[in-house]
Amino acid sequence: VDLKEKVTVALKGAVANARIRLEDDDGISGFVVSAEFRGMSSLDRQTLIDKALRNSAVKFFKQERRNILAIAALTPAEYETIDPTFLGSRR
Repeated sequence: VDLKEKVTVALKGAVANARIRLEDDDGISGFVVSAEFRGMSSLDRQTLIDKALRNSAVKFFKQERRNILAIAALTPAEYETIDPTFLGSRR
C-alpha cells in the first residue's frame, strides 16, 4: 500500500463524507473536503486531520509522517472556489 492510499484511508475513517484529493509529488499534499468542517476554526480543522493521521488503524512510519507535507481542510463551498469540477465526482 502506498503512502497516498494510507493517508486516504486514515482520513476517510475520521472525516464524515470526505472527498479527498491528494497528490504525491515528493511528498503528500492536498485537500480534504467535508461539510463537517463548517463552523470549525482552521486550527480545529487541522487538529482533526492530525488526530486522524495519528490515531488511525493505519499506522505510519516516521519517514512516512515526514512525507505528509500539507493537507488543507475545506468545506465544499470553500473548495468550489478552487476547483468547481471536483465536487461533481467522487475519488
